[in-house]
Amino acid sequence: MLEVRGIRAAYGPVVALHDVSITVPDGAIVTILGANGAGKSTTLRTVTGLLKPLAGSVILDGVDIAGKSPDWIVRQRVAHVPEGRQIFATLTVSENLALGAYSRSDERGIAADLKRVFDYFPRLFERRRQIAGTLSGGEQQMLAIGRALMLRPRMLCLDEPSLGLAPLVVRDIFRIIQTINKDDGVGVLLVEQDAKIALSIASYGYVLETGRVVVSEPAEKLVANPTVRRSYLGY
Repeated sequence: MLEVRGIRAAYGPVVALHDVSITVPDGAIVTILGANGAGKSTTLRTVTGLLKPLAGSVILDGVDIAGKSPDWIVRQRVAHVPEGRQIFATLTVSENLALGAYSRSDERGIAADLKRVFDYFPRLFERRRQIAGTLSGGEQQMLAIGRALMLRPRMLCLDEPSLGLAPLVVRDIFRIIQTINKDDGVGVLLVEQDAKIALSIASYGYVLETGRVVVSEPAEKLVANPTVRRSYLGY
């Protein structure tokens, strides 16, 4: 579904990605691991058009989308759940979800997807008229994912969905990510600091260090890799 080929990206004079290549097969969950500043979020920003690469390609179903505008990429049904959630804090839960479907005009499909989001996250239904900025951290993360699902994405890019959340909430959110992937065939590109939980749901993983891919293996091999175990799994 998605191939990142030889991407080089920078913030001004600082090069953040050096020849990064990543593949997400159709309907797979692929995770990117690495320390802070390794280039994980930059990779997602490049995929979703928030950062234009200096070189390389981002191929989505055979089409190079590198350098396209973020709204054009959204219309190809590529959704991005950014680090820190970035919900619309002064709007209600329902208004946030409605904005997730802003590029769509199929009212019946939008209504069905809204019901599905509420089925995944019953707490959002309970709080649908509540101002989003007053939600708990876990509820805000649910809302950010739900807003992305209102696009009916074929590719979901998730940036640190476990950040700052209680372990029980994290387990619930990752269970739902698996369900979305399995039931709807949505491809998932997951950036996550918690390597253990990321590798438990991913089929393949990449490790970035200072903007370069240093390890790329199936998830079960990464779990057994002594360097990965020592650096990211804590044993």
